[in-house]
Amino acid sequence: MRAFLITGNPGSGKSTLAVHLRQRGVSAVDADDLALWEDASGTPVTPPADVDGAWQLAHRWVWNRARIEAAIAASGNPGGVTFVCGIAVNQHRMLDLFERVFLLTIDADAQDARLALATSPQRTDAVKRQIRDGRAGFQATMLAAGAVPLDATASPASLADTVLAMVDAPRER
Repeated sequence: MRAFLITGNPGSGKSTLAVHLRQRGVSAVDADDLALWEDASGTPVTPPADVDGAWQLAHRWVWNRARIEAAIAASGNPGGVTFVCGIAVNQHRMLDLFERVFLLTIDADAQDARLALATSPQRTDAVKRQIRDGRAGFQATMLAAGAVPLDATASPASLADTVLAMVDAPRER
């Protein structure tokens, strides 16, 4: 199984791109389905029913390595391609699972516009500020780690074409 990571800041289009890849018959896993919250000591926690921004700011969104590995293994045939689409605080510890990392880059104005559209009550102004403040540093870290930058303002169809061409992924007919 060939596995690729598509990552980017919140609002960069990771989930939308995953949908477009699946529509083309390619395995694309939304890593949000595999992530969990943990407290400052690293203990997994179950969020309360009424998660708010203060709770989110006091906890970390992380991936569980075994869950990511299992999702890759279960996603298709051994010679196929799987895209894992998402972001987590600890994703840097799992980059070795991926043949290549694609980074959806987004500038501050485009990210602000997309975050303004987010209607989730959990995306409080404080959470949006934390997301905006971390954008440049996250992108720089991923690029330094060898991620392939992709313009997140391109259409999802165009982005799907680009990543599929770059990995030469066979598609189901």
